[in-house]
Amino acid sequence: MMKRTPIFCFILMLFLYSCTEKNVHFLEYKEIHDSSWNHSDSIDFEFEIKDTLMSYDVFLELRTTTSYDWSNIFIFSDLTFPNQKTRRDTFEFELADKYGKWHGNKSGVTVENSIKLYNKKVNFPLKGNYHFTVHQAMRDLNLKGIMDVGVKIKKVELQH
Repeated sequence: MMKRTPIFCFILMLFLYSCTEKNVHFLEYKEIHDSSWNHSDSIDFEFEIKDTLMSYDVFLELRTTTSYDWSNIFIFSDLTFPNQKTRRDTFEFELADKYGKWHGNKSGVTVENSIKLYNKKVNFPLKGNYHFTVHQAMRDLNLKGIMDVGVKIKKVELQH
């Protein structure tokens, strides 16, 4: 029985490792207090870039409830570079179709969306710490039904 424990632990660790998403450079979620995102509340992320030759895909990770009142969401984003210059973008994402069917992965009353922010690969030109800030930009000043907001940055594999 004692000899099986190390083998079992190794197999379990191998299984858990295989379940993780490949090439994720950064992934962080921030919980939205009371699932209510006020227009004045910014959500901040910080990540480090060491390889300026690598290309990345950048995603907004959004967990909502099915009680979210809208089929879309507008987001303002600010990306501050290590030299303190800032790039501002505005995005609109469709979260449900015109019939009310949710996009993303729905489990019970939770809907998870992983939305690619840029159509092209992103290259970060400077080594160092970057700050990524998002604000909700809807007409509704207090969005109910937003549980978590996150950012995922994935390394792009070279195609052979």
